[in-house]
Amino acid sequence: MIRKPSANLDLLRAVAVLLVLTQHLFNRLVVPRNSASSLPPIGTFGVFLFFVHTCLVLMYSMERSRLDGVPLTLNFYVRRIFRIYPLSILAVLTAVALHLDSVNGVPGLSHVEAVNSGRIVSNLLLVQNLIRPGSIINVLWSLPLEVQMYVFLPILFLWARSKRSAAPLGILWLVSVAIAALHARLLAMGGFHFAGRLSLLQYVPCFLPGIMAFMRGQAARIRSFLWLPFILLLTLAYAIAPSGPTGWMLCLLLGLAIPYFEEIQTGWLRWTAHKIATYSYGIYLSHQFCIWLVADPLSSCTWWIKGPLLAILLIAIPIGLYYAIEKPMITVGADLAERLSVRRVMPAGVQS
Repeated sequence: MIRKPSANLDLLRAVAVLLVLTQHLFNRLVVPRNSASSLPPIGTFGVFLFFVHTCLVLMYSMERSRLDGVPLTLNFYVRRIFRIYPLSILAVLTAVALHLDSVNGVPGLSHVEAVNSGRIVSNLLLVQNLIRPGSIINVLWSLPLEVQMYVFLPILFLWARSKRSAAPLGILWLVSVAIAALHARLLAMGGFHFAGRLSLLQYVPCFLPGIMAFMRGQAARIRSFLWLPFILLLTLAYAIAPSGPTGWMLCLLLGLAIPYFEEIQTGWLRWTAHKIATYSYGIYLSHQFCIWLVADPLSSCTWWIKGPLLAILLIAIPIGLYYAIEKPMITVGADLAERLSVRRVMPAGVQS
């Protein structure tokens, strides 16, 4: 069965990006500078929600393609490259042009004399976790993990599609948890420099529950009005006990629960969630620039000016980025992927 777009998944993605935004707004604009206080890491949990969501919707995407083997893999990789890289490259180049970096102990972007060339290249390629020069824009830390997980997703999709039971995937999740726990132990011990370059291992238990949700299919038994409270309850649980193991377990609970919720039907909530989800990638990459603008260059202005300006920028910039860059590049990627996939599956004698 080919799944239709889901308002529940739109709401999950919307909550995820709003958690990230809320934490960064609070930590930069509400908490006094040099203060030890901050919000619990709800933004980190927002990224975990993204990981579950991403795996699930990409499973649906590969299912809709009706491709297999090499054509499926090629189609998937081309689409993802055009989906992820154009906006991330623009964000990195903008930060470099403005002499901004996530350094100096500031929770977000701040002015620097120059950005190291190694950091620029690694951030453009989204490999900064592998060669460890750090993220220029702090939210970029999650994108290399997604890109590296993409390497395995077509394989996992083909494997999951061939299974009648989700039990083997549950075993795989337990193995991933054991590996992540061992990896965390090696990091804590120190001396294992290679371990720091394998940060993806810490988040595989957050990705796999999205595939579990895909395999379980739809079995809606829980009323839709409980979906948002359920997500917020998971967030509260992580805020109370923020840790890797807590995140792994909550992601597992989310993945197992997704198929059991009825689709939300409230019109205004569906519309709002869909709009935020549509522009969420732009929100994710641009909000630190908006916060920097009011926190540094406009720091002397009154909040009667900064507040409305910040709100306008947080809304207008992601919308502009979506229609100017995201959507056109998604279309280009989809067209290229389809052409390459068709060429791969055509008989040799038919190709021109």
